[in-house]
Amino acid sequence: MKVVVEHLEECLSPWLMCEYSYVVKLFKNSVLFTNVKSLRTRNTLKELGVDVVEASVVDLVANNSLRHPIILDPKARETLTPEDLVSADSVIIGGIMGEHPPKGRTFREITSKLISKAKIRNLGKLQLTIAGTAYVLKRMLEGTRLESLDIRFGLRFVVQIGEYEVTIELPYAFPYEEGRVVLPENYLEVIARRSLIYESKPTCL
Repeated sequence: MKVVVEHLEECLSPWLMCEYSYVVKLFKNSVLFTNVKSLRTRNTLKELGVDVVEASVVDLVANNSLRHPIILDPKARETLTPEDLVSADSVIIGGIMGEHPPKGRTFREITSKLISKAKIRNLGKLQLTIAGTAYVLKRMLEGTRLESLDIRFGLRFVVQIGEYEVTIELPYAFPYEEGRVVLPENYLEVIARRSLIYESKPTCL
């Protein structure tokens, strides 16, 4: 089964790359990045050792490259179950940096174009990050039901960046394992640096 990440951001920022790298860490060469229009971005993502294509996932479904897809969309009416995954050949994740409150970009840019050709499922009522979505999907592929997972809303942390002590609050949901939040490597530092540097001067890889 393919884990398809539909790239929907103009900039491959360090934060987004951190999210993407975690997806690849979990699913390795089962990951496919789609809708990657920039040659530079395609080359950067290919360094992760996975397939990267310019075509949109909408095109891949239309030409039957993906025949039994599931779209993970917070606006979906039904919640994903392990049984849903048995017959799927792909699960589509929006490569979107979350907004608060959510603006429904997954529905607008993916789901609305594939309503009759894919199963549409949510991972609960809370908005997860890309990495968090990947972790939950991994656990569900192993047979764990969503209601058995420890998912909590909001994350507040303090990071020392040089002479600055930065407090960050993230209005997203995060999975926990044995009482500890599950995050990509160096995630908090990347986000803290973004708040100091990338916001005032956008940085693309």
